[in-house]
Amino acid sequence: MKKRILLFLVLALIVVAAAFFIHQSVNCHFRPMTNFGVGRTVSLDMDLENAVTDGICIPSLQQTEEGDGLFHFRFIAPKKGLYYKIYYQNESYKFPDTSALSVENFYGSWEDVTIGFKPVEHWVVRDALRIVGNPRDERIYYGSDVFDEWGVKTRIEAKVQDIRKDPQWYDAVVQKAIANHISVEDQLFIDAVWSAGHNLNKEAANQRWKRNPRAGKYSFMLVLCDDEGLAEIPDYIQYIGQSDEHGHLVNPFGWFETHPSKHIKVVKSGRMLKTRAVLDARQGLNYGDVQAPNALYEQFFSHVSQQYTLRNIPVIKDVVGEDPYTRAEYESNKTRFDSTQLQMNYPVVSDKPGTTVKVAPDGKSITLINPASTESNLRKESTGVRTRVGFTYGKYRGKIKFPEMLNDENIWNGLTYAFWLIYADGGLWNQRRPNFVDGGYIPKWDDSEHPQRTPYHPYSEIDIEIVKASQYWPWEYYRWSRSDRENCEEDATQNNDVMFCCTNWDLASTAPPKFKGGLDTITYDKTHSYPVMRWYPHYKALTSRTPMANADFKADWYYYEIEWRPTEIIWRLGPDPNHMEVMGYIDDQHSSIPNNQMKCIVTQEYHYSEWWPPIVWEQGLIPYNKTDIEGRVYEIVIE
Repeated sequence: MKKRILLFLVLALIVVAAAFFIHQSVNCHFRPMTNFGVGRTVSLDMDLENAVTDGICIPSLQQTEEGDGLFHFRFIAPKKGLYYKIYYQNESYKFPDTSALSVENFYGSWEDVTIGFKPVEHWVVRDALRIVGNPRDERIYYGSDVFDEWGVKTRIEAKVQDIRKDPQWYDAVVQKAIANHISVEDQLFIDAVWSAGHNLNKEAANQRWKRNPRAGKYSFMLVLCDDEGLAEIPDYIQYIGQSDEHGHLVNPFGWFETHPSKHIKVVKSGRMLKTRAVLDARQGLNYGDVQAPNALYEQFFSHVSQQYTLRNIPVIKDVVGEDPYTRAEYESNKTRFDSTQLQMNYPVVSDKPGTTVKVAPDGKSITLINPASTESNLRKESTGVRTRVGFTYGKYRGKIKFPEMLNDENIWNGLTYAFWLIYADGGLWNQRRPNFVDGGYIPKWDDSEHPQRTPYHPYSEIDIEIVKASQYWPWEYYRWSRSDRENCEEDATQNNDVMFCCTNWDLASTAPPKFKGGLDTITYDKTHSYPVMRWYPHYKALTSRTPMANADFKADWYYYEIEWRPTEIIWRLGPDPNHMEVMGYIDDQHSSIPNNQMKCIVTQEYHYSEWWPPIVWEQGLIPYNKTDIEGRVYEIVIE
C-alpha cells in the first residue's frame, strides 16, 4: 500500500513539474546549427558573392550540404501543447539588452516576420532559420531611396507640416510625446522621418543590403511557453517587426530578461556563431564603364578641395628612390622660382578610370598608383578604392602595402595615406541616430561662423590618416600649462616618424557629457592616454596623433585597424593581426559614435600642408613625382 502511495506521489510530482515546467530546470537540449559539426563555436565567413546586389545571408546556399542555406536547430520539448520561437542576436556589437538603445542591436528570428510562436507538435522539435539583412522587415529599408542628403531636410519639414494639418494625427503625436517624455517638436520630427521613409517605399521590395548582418558573434535563444505564457507575450515580441503602443520596436532579449514568468522558459544556447567578411579582389573591380556587378571594390575618386591653392615648384623628381630629393634642394627651391614660374593649381584625380587602380592578374591585390608627371602634364594625382558592401560596426582590418613616405633625409613625398570609413548613403534609411541636444549635428558642409544644427543627418566618417607632421599641436593650444608649452615643440624635419592620425567626425554633437573644444585627453584601458584635438567648439571632428616609424612602410605589408563599437572606437597598427598596437582611442563620453552603415576606403592623396599644422614640409616645395608611386591593397577583413 505504501509503495502504491509513493508511486502515486512521484507520478503526481512529474505531472506537476510538467505542468509548471517553465520555472523548473528542465533541460531542453537546445542545440543550434546541428548541420555545422560540433564544438562550442561555429566559425563561418560570410559568402559575399552576391552581397552587393542581394545583401548577405548566413549561411548561403553554397555553405550548407543540404543546399537550403539554413541553420538547423533541435530541442526536446518537455510536453506537447506548448509553443516556441527561436531568436538570434549579434553579441559582439550591441548595447546591453535592457538599455534604451538595445533596439538598435542586430537581432532577428524567422525570416517571415508574420510568423510568431509555432506549436510544439513532436517531442523532438526540428526547425531551421538563417540570418538575413533587415530582419525586422522595416519599411525604411525598402525600395530605391531617391533622396540624397541635400533633399532630406526639405522632405522632413514638409511631412511635419502635413502632421500639423491633420488634427487626429497631431493629437496622436502629442500623446506619444507625453508617453516618451520628450517634446512635441521632437516627436513630430521622429514621426515625420518614419512616415516619409515608409510612404516612399511601401510598394517596393525589401532591400536587405541596407541593413546587412553585422560581423562577430551571434547567440541563439529558444523561448518555450504554454497558453498562459503566450498570452503574456505582447505582439511586438512575438512579431519583432511590430511596434509597441508608443510606436517603438522592442528588443526581445531585453524583454524576456525583464519579464520572468513561470509560464515562459527561456534557453540561451552556449553554442555561438562567429562570422566575418573577407573582402578581396578576386571578383574584380568596378570603375568607369567597366562593370563587374559582384566586385567588392570600386575605384574611389577623392573630392578635390580648393580650400587652398598649390604654389608648386615646376620640378619633377622623386622624393624616395635612387636619386632622392635632398634637403639642400628643398631649401634652394624656396627662392629659386618667381611667381610666374610656380604652378598655381590643385591636386587632381584620374580622368581615365582604370589607369591608376588595377587588379593583379591573380586577383590577390589591388594596385594604387599615383602616376608620374611629365613636362607637359604636371599633376599631383590622388588615387584610391572603396568597398561596395556596407556594414554597421566591426573590427575593420586592412592588409596594405603603402609606399615609403620619407627618404633618408626625412623629406615627405607629399602624400597622405588613409584607411577610413565613410557613410554608405545619404538617404533616409541611413541617417545617424536622432540627436536633439543643443539642436543636434552641424552638417559637414556648413563651415559658417554661425552654423545651423539639425537633429538628423547621414554623414559619418572614421579615419586613419598617415602624414608627415609634428606629434604636437600648435603651441597656442597649450597656453594654459607652462609645462606643456615647454614640451610641445619639436623640429619634426629631424626625425623619421610620421603621424598616425585617428579621427571621428561627430558633427560637433554636444550630447557626449565630456564634449569640449581644444585639447583634451582620453584614457584607454586605464593605462594609456591619448591627447585629442577639436580645433574649436563648432569643429566637426576629434583627432589624435601618434608617431609611427617610416620604416614600417618597408615591410611587404602592414595591418591597419579600426575597431568601431557602439560606444567606442579603437585604432591599431601592427605587422600581423596578433601583434597590433593601440594607436588611438575615442569613446562616447567625448564624441558621438556613429551608428549608421559605412563603407571602407583606402587612399593615397595629396593633401595641403595647412591641414596638418604646425607645418613640417611645404606641399608646394615637394616636386612632382618622376616615377609612379605604387601602393597595394591585399584584403580588408571585417570581424
